[in-house]
Amino acid sequence: MHVLQVVPALRLGGVERGVVDLAKGLLARGHRVSVVSNGGPLVERLLDAGGMHYRLPVHDKSPARVWSCAQALTRLITTTGVDLVHARSRVPAWAGYWAARRAQRPFVTTAHGFYAPHPLSRIMVRGRCVIVPSDALAQYLMEHFGVSRERLRVVPRGVDLEEFRLAPPRPSQQEWRIGLIGRLSPIKGHEVALRACDLLRREGWPVRLCLAGDPPGDARRQALEALALSLGAGEALEWLGVRDDVAQVIASMDVLVVPSTYPESFGRSVVEAQAVGRPVVASRLGGLAELIEDGVTGLLARPGDPQDLAAAVRRFLQDASVRARCVDAARRRVEAEWSLDRMVERTLAVYDECLHKPRIAIWKLSALGDVILSTPSLRAVRRRYPEAHLALIVGRSAYEAVAHSPYLNDCVIYNPASKERGPRGAWAFARRLRREAFDLSIDLQNSRRTHLLAWAAGIPVRVGYHRKFGAALNRGVRLPRVVLAPVAHQQYLLRQAGIEPSGDELELWPSTQDEAVARTLLPDPEVPGQATVGLHPGGSGRWKTKRWDLGRWAQLADALARQGLRVVITGGPGEQGLAEAMGSQMTSKPLVLVGRTRILELACVIKRCQAFVAHDSSPLHLAAAMGTPTVALFGPTDPRRHLPPGFKGQVIKRDVFCAPCYSATCRTVTHACMQRIAVADVLGAVLAAVSGTAGS
Repeated sequence: MHVLQVVPALRLGGVERGVVDLAKGLLARGHRVSVVSNGGPLVERLLDAGGMHYRLPVHDKSPARVWSCAQALTRLITTTGVDLVHARSRVPAWAGYWAARRAQRPFVTTAHGFYAPHPLSRIMVRGRCVIVPSDALAQYLMEHFGVSRERLRVVPRGVDLEEFRLAPPRPSQQEWRIGLIGRLSPIKGHEVALRACDLLRREGWPVRLCLAGDPPGDARRQALEALALSLGAGEALEWLGVRDDVAQVIASMDVLVVPSTYPESFGRSVVEAQAVGRPVVASRLGGLAELIEDGVTGLLARPGDPQDLAAAVRRFLQDASVRARCVDAARRRVEAEWSLDRMVERTLAVYDECLHKPRIAIWKLSALGDVILSTPSLRAVRRRYPEAHLALIVGRSAYEAVAHSPYLNDCVIYNPASKERGPRGAWAFARRLRREAFDLSIDLQNSRRTHLLAWAAGIPVRVGYHRKFGAALNRGVRLPRVVLAPVAHQQYLLRQAGIEPSGDELELWPSTQDEAVARTLLPDPEVPGQATVGLHPGGSGRWKTKRWDLGRWAQLADALARQGLRVVITGGPGEQGLAEAMGSQMTSKPLVLVGRTRILELACVIKRCQAFVAHDSSPLHLAAAMGTPTVALFGPTDPRRHLPPGFKGQVIKRDVFCAPCYSATCRTVTHACMQRIAVADVLGAVLAAVSGTAGS
């Protein structure tokens, strides 16, 4: 695996040291590691470990520079064979995101801080997985950035236990050295620490505050020195400068304080001090509170309170047994939870998930019948990606048919008739999908809308058939030159995407409750051995030309009843009027279930029939999936293209000069393709199906 980490610069800060530590761990396990930054003192350490460094101005916030860096990163990714991009800071994350998307590589982020929910900060939650070092930061990102918990991966920072070895306590001296490591920032609590040390000195404790990590001549340093002079503690302040021998610096201390006034995502200096064997006092805030069990592995103090900080330090100074107990417990916890090896293994697990357990969005927004026809494709995708997260993006009307599919982890409902209406609603839906961080889009819908939605959702790999907006795809497939049935049409696309079909059998997954409802609505006949025939005169609401005349449906029902068969009329919601109109032309009394069944309940009703009659509509697909012998009435459409696989029964179609016309209105007005289907022909086909002699 070749991992590319992107960070502003390789200075001596905690984030940058973490980048190099992770690189060393990955290299030791045989992986390749490249780092892109604006340079810094840690570059040499990276190169000595065997990593590669590429210098780019990824620290520069100007949009033009970010775009230029994105293009350079894209070239770097493709030419060096990078498998995954890992961004560690906001500004370079924008360049890394666009480069990873253009190069079709997984993009991972590590959020290192409690960022304000600014639009520019949201790039840190666009990773396929978002790594955070603490549960506190994970909770913050969920609450303020809307990140789903399943995309967050808590990976605490690790300590190199070879570098940060347990050191014996300092020999007893006349002065206690209190250490604080971190950049001179108001949120790090330097002023709080200075005031706490002043309080201890006034009590007679000989303490010295030792500060590491300050740039010489910094204005904040001057302000702190002025405060020390005003308190009369100028001689108690010691500046250690920027250091790369952090373990030795910590070993020179007696107590380490981390008095942050703003939540820390982790607190690297805490676990480093615990590894070296120095007691720690930290603010009860953010990730720091997760690192210290108060009174067991260290002490916690109220943030921004010098008196409480002084009291905690005093407790360590005056009680050697407390110091020894906390040091021992903390070291054991570091070894168990925060070793560098453990951090590397956890991070590798995230990389493995991104590379081998993709999140796949499959698009099928059309009518119920087409969604049922997609079930062989769902089966094939699951077989190709057994550990993937598969989500079907489906219309509300067909959702129920696939809600219980064992091949899917999720169904995302797209309803353009509601809040997803219009360009603004479509954009909102795309933003919703972006939060799901899909890796791959497989477009079985093959529409301009779905192509554009997948692009707007930021899905890096987008597979589909080329259409007018084919540029929205980056793995487009040319349409086959031969006419293919729907399932074969989908399978051709899947093959081009490296997914082998897994049969063409349709599937449905009704529950035991659906079957129970069907038994209640359509119980066993009172006459032993009496066959049941289902008639579905509706369907195809937008294509009235597919429908047979209601009067002929009524004649068929009466003829079946005269043959001693039990007739059941089925239909969807809103078709009760159709059933009433048909019933007014009948002399027999069939069982009418129009509008009384949900999709899978209707499938179970059809399964209980010995024969079923329907137009070219979704109930025809339900019958094929349930294995019920069916008489299919075709007119303006071609059964060679639309007859569902697994169909059992007989197709009745009359050849007329204008068919198939694929028109919702009859251009000749005569509707000859359906009018020429005689009741006697359908009756004979039904009787043949009931007797088991129907063709296949």
